[in-house]
Amino acid sequence: MSRIVIIPLSDPAVIIPFCLISGYLIGSFSFARLVLRVVTGERNVKPFSEHVPHSDETFESDLVSATLVTKQTGAKYGCITSVADMAKVALPALALNLLLPGHPYYLLFALCGVLGHNYPLYYRFRGGRGESPILGILLVINWYGLLAANLVSIILGFITGSVLVVRWGAYVLLVFWLPYHFGDIRYGVFMVLINILFFLSMRKDLTRFNELKKKKGIEFSEEDVSEFILMGRSLGRALDRYSIYALLRKRGQKKQNPPA
Repeated sequence: MSRIVIIPLSDPAVIIPFCLISGYLIGSFSFARLVLRVVTGERNVKPFSEHVPHSDETFESDLVSATLVTKQTGAKYGCITSVADMAKVALPALALNLLLPGHPYYLLFALCGVLGHNYPLYYRFRGGRGESPILGILLVINWYGLLAANLVSIILGFITGSVLVVRWGAYVLLVFWLPYHFGDIRYGVFMVLINILFFLSMRKDLTRFNELKKKKGIEFSEEDVSEFILMGRSLGRALDRYSIYALLRKRGQKKQNPPA
């Protein structure tokens, strides 16, 4: 008589490959493409292209994400896309965490979900930058830690005068907070890898931005940057006027150029 061998779901030999493969394939689904097709009726995605303030240059990118949807169809559909991208990784990861409490397998799923979002198999590896799925999984892992890290990032942003610190600082801070909070170094490794994936996906955009600043000599105010990354002009304007860096810079300029 043949014997049936049942492999438990908690068996690492089963669950680890499952998390890796399913996370990547689910993450690879592009809600940005779906929303753009439904709203515009066009099959082909128009590339991201934006006029650079104070110049005749344009900023082009290969990203396909909620940011692109917002630029091309408005904030309403961009928000829908962002929430969908958050949910596609966060909800399955939450289910895994509830099914297998005490085991951080859901971190593997989330990591591969972000990888799939950034480099989707279905679309010749042209995807987004990962912010929406990253925010989704961080809400699942430790929502109040994410909130606290963002509050600290705002404070650091007003010290350094950088809107990018406000926007991305929390991801770096959580590298230290999550392993401390959970008492598990694997959460720290997870956040290091998430940061690597995020900044790798941004490398072309950051290189172009640096080229415009240094090689082209274009001066960007924080207000310009804030508006460009869809955080509104008000935040950047406040940093330009009231950040510690801005105040010290103005004080230094007054010393160098005293009134006649």
